[in-house]
Amino acid sequence: MALKLEFTMDKETCRHSLNGHGVVMHSHHYLALITKLVEDLGDLGGPQILCEVVEESMRKILDDYFLKNSLSSVEDRCRAGVEYFSTFGLGKMHIAGDENGGKVRLTSSHVDEGWTMKWGPHSKPINHLTCGFISAIFSAAFNKPLKSYGTTETASIVTGQPESTFVVTALQ
Repeated sequence: MALKLEFTMDKETCRHSLNGHGVVMHSHHYLALITKLVEDLGDLGGPQILCEVVEESMRKILDDYFLKNSLSSVEDRCRAGVEYFSTFGLGKMHIAGDENGGKVRLTSSHVDEGWTMKWGPHSKPINHLTCGFISAIFSAAFNKPLKSYGTTETASIVTGQPESTFVVTALQ
């Protein structure tokens, strides 16, 4: 199954949409700066806030896509989520798991690569955006409410690992 992509642009506002949802394709520079800001606001919950905002935003997009394209199988839904991740230019994702959780690998990561180009390697994982994206994929694929899954990055390209690894845990 290939993700159906309908890119449009409003000629008056010059706003872009993908499958009826507003999108902005970001550069590695922009994502690195947002991630750095979130890291700097760690004492205020910055990483968790970014994760939750991405989960909520992507969940709406995924649910809409599943409904419009009659996707009901978990495999098709996960594949659509993975393809959205790549379409946004965020990297190459591989998902394994079930409704109790799973493991996700990134063999390339726009966020990690951008951070490394801007600031070099880091001592800990920083891909909070992808944690939220993964939680959205799992909750949407298994028809669970938002915040039904916790996602933790356990290995990271930004720390020098060859790929990033995320562990997904059902919270309910």
